[in-house]
Amino acid sequence: METTAIVLAGGRSSRMGENKALMKLGGITVIEKIIRELEPVAARIVVVADDKEAYRPFGKEVVTDMYKSAGPLAGLHAGLANSASTWNIAVACDTPFANRGLFQALLRQARQSEAKAGREGGALATEAVIARTGERVHPLLAVYRRSVLPGLERELRLGRYKMTAWLDGLRTEYAGGETLAAAAGLPQEWLAFNMNRPEDYEKAKAWLEKMKGPL
Repeated sequence: METTAIVLAGGRSSRMGENKALMKLGGITVIEKIIRELEPVAARIVVVADDKEAYRPFGKEVVTDMYKSAGPLAGLHAGLANSASTWNIAVACDTPFANRGLFQALLRQARQSEAKAGREGGALATEAVIARTGERVHPLLAVYRRSVLPGLERELRLGRYKMTAWLDGLRTEYAGGETLAAAAGLPQEWLAFNMNRPEDYEKAKAWLEKMKGPL
């Protein structure tokens, strides 16, 4: 079954002071690393960004938010609106350690849930599978059915931009940190690690140096 990946790169990076997606780790930009990890998993990759020209060199389709200044929900909406796939991976551009094993595990759980709903007949299918580490939920490290798009658009039209509130209305499953860590070959703390501030970037570089391996 064909999968589309949506890379959300529309944030302002105000706390970092420069574009997080274009910062380098292990000799390549963070967004290049994410794209490389997605290519074996997704038939199509869409980057959602305000600055189309900054991302054209990476060879993927770039789209912009239809609802401006509406946060991550608007980015997810733009990606889903440009997808024809049943299942869609969503990943933020500042999660440098998210890898193909992690993405595959999320998709595997989604498809297993879909198959179970089909076997049970009449059961409502799961609409989202979201990564969870400890008590933290990561809506931008997840897979979503495209069928959530109409409800998502309704929220945006009503000016309701809080992702957690929207998620409360979905049939959601969570992929546990232990399962994802095993699939990704990473410690749980790095699965959804975000580079938001300069000190986060330094942490990421230090971790890579400690591991002594390529991204």
